[in-house]
Amino acid sequence: MRKNNSISLAKNILIGSMSSFLLLNAENKLYAYSEKLNSKSIQTAQFQIEGQVTNDKGEAMAGVSIFIKGNPHKGTLSDSNGHFSLTISPNEILVFKHLGYQTKEVSVGNNSSLNIVLLLETEQLSEVTVTSTGTKRNIKDFTGTVNVVSASQIKELAIPSVGDAVRFIPGANYQDEDGRGLRPSIGLRGLDPSRSTSTLVLVDGKIPIGQSYTDMATYYMMPVGAIESVEVIKGASPVLYGSGSIGGVLNIITKKGGQTPKSSVNLQYGNGNAINIGAETSGSVSDMTYYAGYHRKQGDGLRTSRSKFAVNDLTLNLEGNFGEKHQWKIFLNAFTEDSDTPGGLNQKQWEENPKQSVNPYDFFEARRFSGTFSYKRIFDENNSLTSAVYGSYLERDWWLDNRHSDPAKRKFTAALRNIPSIGIFSDYERLNDLWGHKNKLLAGIRLHGDITNMISVAGDEFGVKSGKETSSSVNAISVMEGYIFDEFFLNDQFSISPALRYTHADYGVKNYTAGSWRSATEKALTYSFGAFYKFSEQYRIYATYSKGYQMPRFRDAMEASEDLNAESSNNYEIGFRTQPAEWIDLDLSAYILDFDNKIVRESGLLKNGVKSLHQGIEGSGNIYLSKNIKLYGNASIQKATFSTGTYKGNRLPYAPKYMASAGIRHQIEIGTGVLSTNVYGNFVSTQFSDVANTEAGSANGNIGAIPRYYLLNATINYRIGNWNFNANGLNLLNRTYFTSRHSSWGGIMPASTINVAVGASYSF
Repeated sequence: MRKNNSISLAKNILIGSMSSFLLLNAENKLYAYSEKLNSKSIQTAQFQIEGQVTNDKGEAMAGVSIFIKGNPHKGTLSDSNGHFSLTISPNEILVFKHLGYQTKEVSVGNNSSLNIVLLLETEQLSEVTVTSTGTKRNIKDFTGTVNVVSASQIKELAIPSVGDAVRFIPGANYQDEDGRGLRPSIGLRGLDPSRSTSTLVLVDGKIPIGQSYTDMATYYMMPVGAIESVEVIKGASPVLYGSGSIGGVLNIITKKGGQTPKSSVNLQYGNGNAINIGAETSGSVSDMTYYAGYHRKQGDGLRTSRSKFAVNDLTLNLEGNFGEKHQWKIFLNAFTEDSDTPGGLNQKQWEENPKQSVNPYDFFEARRFSGTFSYKRIFDENNSLTSAVYGSYLERDWWLDNRHSDPAKRKFTAALRNIPSIGIFSDYERLNDLWGHKNKLLAGIRLHGDITNMISVAGDEFGVKSGKETSSSVNAISVMEGYIFDEFFLNDQFSISPALRYTHADYGVKNYTAGSWRSATEKALTYSFGAFYKFSEQYRIYATYSKGYQMPRFRDAMEASEDLNAESSNNYEIGFRTQPAEWIDLDLSAYILDFDNKIVRESGLLKNGVKSLHQGIEGSGNIYLSKNIKLYGNASIQKATFSTGTYKGNRLPYAPKYMASAGIRHQIEIGTGVLSTNVYGNFVSTQFSDVANTEAGSANGNIGAIPRYYLLNATINYRIGNWNFNANGLNLLNRTYFTSRHSSWGGIMPASTINVAVGASYSF
């Protein structure tokens, strides 16, 4: 009894006092602790952690900034041998940061030593999505041209829209509809950028953004706040993705959750009372990671009137697993847009005041809801099956003045549409030996259906959403596709990749007003063959051939006096990737797109049969002059011309011969933060708005050349602790320019003049 009383007394003396003591751990290392204990809580003990920081070649890195996340003042620097030592508490997170290298966060746990490897920023993007279910492939070893705008670029450059991000992709032509970046039009390799109807745009490789399988017009675009990165994949894309991907695929990768909890808020303000607001949170719960983000973009626009807009986006991403062999993902998104549409200008109006608006009543409203659920079953380390179901609903109402020259026929009209869509993917992936060689097989199916309900209204009064229905029609399509893609490795350096895709599509249009019904069936067999050779880790080459096709749009097919066939093409590509030294990397590619039956309008009628030839060279690269200074750029030279028909030898509309972007980045540590400065420019040469290549601008502004333009831009970004501050200026020389002419919108569509914004974000 006396012994137990003594023990109890000893415990009471220890609790609630200041003490220093030594504990011997399982590895016989001695740790010193000094902490205040009380009867209710025992504070976490601190201990000494040691380690070394190296690069991917195993070379020691000196001067690496190492600090505790959330407390940048408590840290150290690695010495000349890359070694470091720091006193921390268990479960704290160490941040390793060095100019020119990816920042790395490591949860310490109870580790007493760490070996950290930092990678160059150029190696940050190692994978690209190559199938609809999200199958990944290594970028460096992918047989085809791949370009990526990374998360760090989007954040550091404060890129305001997906269209502005695309300017960093070689061979991509961005057509700014009205200077606000709400519905960017993007063309690849000389194809028409209007409404991105010739570019397949996807979210996470699954959900098509275009309004329909046959009409890929983009009346919606995710705000950049919810986007992790932007991928553009070319080469074998027609087989991997299907219709509409001849020039390439633009894949928007959304933000995902991670194991480390993180939340952030951001605010940006610019001229035209432009405001960007965002709030995000991510982390993990048990075996599930999550991301949730809300982003709002609003402003008065850069016109003197009728240019206000407001966009809301809510995104949710969930990922988890049941055991080691069952993985699932859920994506949900809700989007709204309410905006005035200032419209175009005739030639005289453009010359008088390019900021004016002559549409006092026009406005656009959109509501879009989309989601996916995917499930991956891992049978073993060599076999897996991934299935995904997706769906979306788009409601798109546009009320506008028809601007008829006859006052008696001038009316306020509406084009009202709602489009539900649903689809299913299923991919089987197998890694095995074939004839004694490594082989990767991917086989899958896709089912897709969408319905486009269209109503036209003649308004009772300008600016009022009411009137009489003048037409009503329904377009419906159902698609069945099967595909197979194989990578056969003859050795560790050389591989070939044949692929095959079959598409069967039934579509029809029912015009309730006219009481008519038309239907058609499209069948297409596309195929590709690629070869890839790796001389070494520094040099790689590839070549691809593919047969591509694009279905005619509903409205084109139904407008024509005879059935229109799908556009088809033979596509050739060769590419070269190199990183001969740490201070330089370069990607080059050359291509030919040979169309057999391009759809064009001649004498007012749409018809097949015209051939066109697209040829070009694209390149992008980075030069690291020092650990503080980087040069970067991309450029393309292309020639897209008609090969037959009335306009033989003429350039295709909106196919500039030259496009380029180039910039310089300087990064320096100031205090405990990092200051990054970028100055870059964009150049696009002269384009034509019509197949006749008309030079002079028409009086109504609908036809004529689009003059070349050059834009100078700059950004300043400062990261310190949990804060990030930025200021960016676009079109700093205040160039007055435009990127499109369009009769439906009233002629010349002015692009943005000088645009300056400042912002801040806080992470916690």
